[in-house]
Amino acid sequence: MIKKKTQDWMPRCQYCSFFTIEPKDELGLCHRYPPKIINIGDNDYESMLPVVSKEDWCGEFHRFVN
Repeated sequence: MIKKKTQDWMPRCQYCSFFTIEPKDELGLCHRYPPKIINIGDNDYESMLPVVSKEDWCGEFHRFVN
C-alpha cells in the first residue's frame, strides 16, 4: 500500500525555515544566505534578499518545525 504524501511534505519555500512572508502574499524573502549588495546607480547601493514565490523550491530546503 502506497501512502499519499500530504501537501506540506513537498519541499516548497512556504514550508522552509529560511522563508518569511506576510499573510495572504504570494511572494516572500529567502533568508538562507545574507543579503546581496546591488548597485542601483552611481555610487548608490542597496542590500536585498532573494524574493521568491511560496511555491518555489531549491536544493537547500530545510523544513520549518514548530
